[in-house]
Amino acid sequence: MFDFLVVGGGATGYGLAVQLAADAAVQVALVEAGPPWSRRRPRPTWRWTTVAQPGLNGRVVALTAGKGLGGAVAWGERAAPPATPANLTLFTDALAVRVLLQGRRATGVEFHQAGLVQQLLAGRAVVLCAGALQSPALLLRSGIGPHAELVAANVATRHDLPGVGRALLVPVQVPLPLRRGALAALALRRPADAIELVLAQPASRGRLRLEDKDPDQPPRLDPDLLSEREDLEALMQQARQALEGLRARGVHAARPWSGPLSDLALERLLRDRAESGRVVAGGCRQGDDPLAVVDAQLAVRGIASLYVADASVLAQLPAGDQAVAALGAQLAERLLRGG
Repeated sequence: MFDFLVVGGGATGYGLAVQLAADAAVQVALVEAGPPWSRRRPRPTWRWTTVAQPGLNGRVVALTAGKGLGGAVAWGERAAPPATPANLTLFTDALAVRVLLQGRRATGVEFHQAGLVQQLLAGRAVVLCAGALQSPALLLRSGIGPHAELVAANVATRHDLPGVGRALLVPVQVPLPLRRGALAALALRRPADAIELVLAQPASRGRLRLEDKDPDQPPRLDPDLLSEREDLEALMQQARQALEGLRARGVHAARPWSGPLSDLALERLLRDRAESGRVVAGGCRQGDDPLAVVDAQLAVRGIASLYVADASVLAQLPAGDQAVAALGAQLAERLLRGG
């Protein structure tokens, strides 16, 4: 029996677990789907394909998320393995499949490791830090989510929570290619063949839901990219300004961006070329409205001893890792105080 179980060993989850384990009287377990740190291999990633996106002229895109102990910083070129206290127990290459519940209270986690099904129990709290793609999916597989969707996925409903998987936020980026020979005029220090149009805070909201309760089956991802007209108009304005700025400096975009573009042609081009950004948020949104999943203390509404502390609780995309890490640090302080 551990005091705390943390699911997800990225930068936020690992930092939270270490902070909890700073109290020598506390026993903490960390469950991470990825491998332990290694200098000899690149950091592995999750890669999930979306459903066809009407806003992208029916194309599908891939959403990715890193996995591996310590997060992206730990896997950098000059990184070192994260230091582990003596009272923090690590379970790597361990895929969490559901939160264990006793009535309306979280009591532990079930995970798959090396072909075996294992369970860990927590006396004080379970904290999900698996990210905006994994934390909502884990709640759904645990029977926490919209009742009708759980029934469709053959998952027994333990707690009807309509907001799980909703309000998924994915940024949009569009590469704008340049003609050869244009780079010198831009005085770029590093070789590049395009500039990037970025929609960092889209108005479009998507959703995530289970196709099946099998943990090896990826969820159905529909970020609904460029479904809101204001997102498209923001990108069109960016594109017009970028093209005008390039021409003013004697730089030309490559085809098909180089010629005169009507609004209709530019819209079609943006929908054809848009890609998903790497940062994803939402799915377990924080708030006090009927579709909120966690409250102001990051506690899952209606389930005792269960918390979420990652980008899935955010209503806007974070500008950097610091905002998400701060969530974990603040939660760790509250949990150690018993609040």
